[in-house]
Amino acid sequence: MPQPFARLIAAAGIGLTLLGTTPAARQDVKPTNITSIRAAEFFSPTKVWKANLSMSAADWQSMQPRQGQGGGFGLGGGRFLGPPGGRNGVAGRQGIEYTYVHATLQIDDWTFRDVAVRFKGNGSYLRATRSGGDKISLKVDLNKYVKGQRLAGITTINFQNNITDVGWMNEVLAYRLYRDAGALAPRTTYAQVYLTVEGQPEKRYLGLYSISENVDENFAEERFGTRKGAIFKPSTSELFTDWGPDWATYNQSYDPKTDLTEAQKARVIALGRLVSKASDEEFAAQIGDYVDLDDFARYFAVLVWIANHDSLLQNGQNFYTYLNPDTNRMHFIAWDQDFAFGNTRSNGGWSIYSPWSGNNRFLSRVYNVAAFREKYLARMAEFSERIFVPERLAQQVSEIGPAIRPSVELEGAEWLPGFDQIVSGRSGIVPYVASRASFVKAELEKQADTPPQGLR
Repeated sequence: MPQPFARLIAAAGIGLTLLGTTPAARQDVKPTNITSIRAAEFFSPTKVWKANLSMSAADWQSMQPRQGQGGGFGLGGGRFLGPPGGRNGVAGRQGIEYTYVHATLQIDDWTFRDVAVRFKGNGSYLRATRSGGDKISLKVDLNKYVKGQRLAGITTINFQNNITDVGWMNEVLAYRLYRDAGALAPRTTYAQVYLTVEGQPEKRYLGLYSISENVDENFAEERFGTRKGAIFKPSTSELFTDWGPDWATYNQSYDPKTDLTEAQKARVIALGRLVSKASDEEFAAQIGDYVDLDDFARYFAVLVWIANHDSLLQNGQNFYTYLNPDTNRMHFIAWDQDFAFGNTRSNGGWSIYSPWSGNNRFLSRVYNVAAFREKYLARMAEFSERIFVPERLAQQVSEIGPAIRPSVELEGAEWLPGFDQIVSGRSGIVPYVASRASFVKAELEKQADTPPQGLR
């Protein structure tokens, strides 16, 4: 998919605007707290919000990515690890760092002054910039500089550029599928995103972005009724491996997003010891005390069905884990699903039995536990009848397509032929899910009950 996104659009009166604020004004900004809309209403799958970001020329310059220390870091399967304390991911590993700057964000009629904004992303960032485009994913923190700023209870908004997706909806529909399965995943909506920089004569239309809910304390409170607990964003194909008793050895690979207690650190280390060293009998008896197996079965069934290779299954990234403070068990949360529905690699023929690549000790050992395997295959069978249904997903594509098509056309008429192919069902998600549904049902009929030979 080509990326000529750098277009200047005269778009007076519409947009999501980041308006520059002076240092003096920042001291007296009255926080904007929008309570007239609920999060469930904001995250409408067929809504396209108007968004404009405005900032000073100095802030725009400061926002540009910095090239820091690059190279390989971390242990074992940490091929996407950045330098200690830095960002993980393919761009983070190259030393590319992002800086928050001050701006004002306007979404439709709501204005949030002195927000924090930075670029985000790894592969999506590299794809955009290497092709000469400026449609880069963005993270906007409403609350970083002005405490109390919220939109329907949300304090951080992720604008995803969907650079790898000609249909602009892989991630949106994947997250929806996780949620329909009772698994943990962000809610989504869409926005036309504009950029205004002080001193530049025209407002830039950056393009159509999807908005993803941030995985943070607000997310935890919504799902678990508490802002406590630990949130991690792992980046390792050796998840839950014993690397010794010192948390410093684990920190970069697990990339905690919350302040950790010593007990939380010890819990992750203990899980690594269980996975690495317990006998089969000990592991089967204890793994359910460390990982919520019902929750993991739901998450794993969806992940395998959508065949996202850039995930826990292969690259050891693009998911969060949450350590529940009430149960002391780990939960998995979907993230970064642009390669869902076999995007770029699969025609639907990815086996549901031992679907991971390489010697993934954690997945192999969990799958070899009969109690988990039964839960997973039961969920795969249930979802194949209830939500992994081609007609159901085709209907969702047909609902979203007309809602976002005008914004795709505004980004460039050259995108419409490929987009229309997706919406009409001639390529992309619709034929994939038809093929995948048929293949998985045939796999389930095998009733395979012998676990694969994997690491013990």
